Amino acid sequence: MSPYYMKSMTPSAFEATLRQKEGELASYMSRLASMESIRDSLAEELVKMTAQCEKLRSEASTVPGIRAELEALRRRHSAALELMGERDEELEELRADIADLKEMYREQVSLLVNQIQTLSSSMGAAE
Repeated sequence: MSPYYMKSMTPSAFEATLRQKEGELASYMSRLASMESIRDSLAEELVKMTAQCEKLRSEASTVPGIRAELEALRRRHSAALELMGERDEELEELRADIADLKEMYREQVSLLVNQIQTLSSSMGAAE
């Protein structure tokens, strides 16, 4: 406002302008407080996000090691499965061998029983 304008203002007009300016000032102060609150909130969020980002970077640095560990475990698992397969085959072969041996022993026992019976019969006839 120019100095000439202010001199020509009546006290009531001056008071009205003053109240208007005080209202504008209060509005600006309120907006400033709101903006400061938003700024503080965003600053806190930024700090949290930065901490989270650092944590994720730290965790991400362990990923290659974990992948290598996983690959080693997969190789060991595959080798163990292969070994178990070989052992299962050996077990089946051993079971088949045992069955063959049992049959062979039965045949031998049967043959020996027949020989004993034949000897007993021929000895009984010889008496």
